[in-house]
Amino acid sequence: MTDLGKKLQSLRQTHGLSQRALARRSGLSNGLISLIEKDQVSPSVSSLEKILDSFPIGLADFFAMPSGAFAESGLAGRIDEGAST
Repeated sequence: MTDLGKKLQSLRQTHGLSQRALARRSGLSNGLISLIEKDQVSPSVSSLEKILDSFPIGLADFFAMPSGAFAESGLAGRIDEGAST
């Protein structure tokens, strides 16, 4: 089983986004983001793509990176929560 939720949470935190901010950016509910991060639900590919569109990383790269590697990868950086995508 993958640790998709933990990877997503790590990516979100690395970029300084709250779950609420990520939900706004992705057009998904805050509750869904929370459930995904807790590995209580698996997102559809479409939902995961919407989430990842908030970051400078694609679907393939997201799955290729080990958990916790986002800060070391050069993908770190605070994303302005007020900016629109």
